[in-house]
Parts: sequence; structure tokens; C-alpha cells
Amino acid sequence: MRYIWMALLCCGLCGISYASNQTHVMDITQTDIIERLINFVIFVALMWYLLADKLKSILHERSQAISDKLSQTQTKVRESREKKEKAQQRLKEAHEQAAEILSTAKKEAHASVLRIEEKTKEQIAGLIKANEEAMEFQEKMLQKQLVAEVLQEAFASPKLKLDTQDYVGILEKKVV
Repeated sequence: MRYIWMALLCCGLCGISYASNQTHVMDITQTDIIERLINFVIFVALMWYLLADKLKSILHERSQAISDKLSQTQTKVRESREKKEKAQQRLKEAHEQAAEILSTAKKEAHASVLRIEEKTKEQIAGLIKANEEAMEFQEKMLQKQLVAEVLQEAFASPKLKLDTQDYVGILEKKVV
């Protein structure tokens, strides 16, 4: 603040010295610079006395307002950083949870594949067994049909003449 007043004072003195209309070197004794300087100092002192408290209070209020805004801004910055950290933490947890879900899904898929393979093997084994049983049944049916046809031809054939005793013997062998 002092430097500002000193700069103003110097500028004022320089302006006064150049403001005179004389072109020769000025003699300080022929000017009223001292009186003007004293008046200026008195004016500045009165202004300082009258306006200093108001000026100080205005400057203090302004600095307080700036300080309050700064603290509010710092609070907002701090809150923003905390929110950012929380969001990053939640993102990290979401990534971990996604990895865990993916791992669980892979395990479940593998278990499902194994279960399906096992059921498929059981079904294939059941189909093979049913097919074998069907083949055996068809084979027995074919044998019965063949035996029936052969017997039909044998009984219908005039070359083969069997009497009742022969029929009874055949049946006894078949039953036993």
C-alpha cells in the first residue's frame, strides 16, 4: 500500500513540474509546490481518516467472501474426489463381481455339459439295450415264424406222414 502512495506522489510531483509553462530550469523557490504538497498530504490524511475504516471493512469483507468461496470450492473438490473414489471402488467391485459371475457361469456350464453328457450316455445305453432286446425279440419271432413255416410245410407235405404217436413224442421233447 505504501508503494502505491509513493508512486502516486512521485507521479503527482512530476506532473506538477512539467505542467508549468516555463521553458527554462525551474527554481523551486518560485513555485507553490510545497504548499500544494502540504495540501495534498492533508487531503490524503483526511481521506484516510474518514474512509480508512470503511475501506478496511470493505476489503476485509471482500477477502472474507473470497476465503468463503475458496473454502466452498475446496469442499466441493473434496466431495468430488470422495465421490470419484467411491465410484472407482464401486467400479472395481463391479468388475470383481462380473468376473465372479463369469467364473460361476463357466463352472455351471461345464457342470451342465457333464450332466447332459452323462444323461446322453445313459440314453444311448438304454437305446442300445432296447435295440438289442428288440433284435432278440425279432430274432425269436423270426425263429418261431420259420419253425411254424417249416412245420406247416412238413405237416402239409404228403411225403411226411406222421401218426399220433410221433406227434406225442415231438411234443414231449419240446416240453421237456
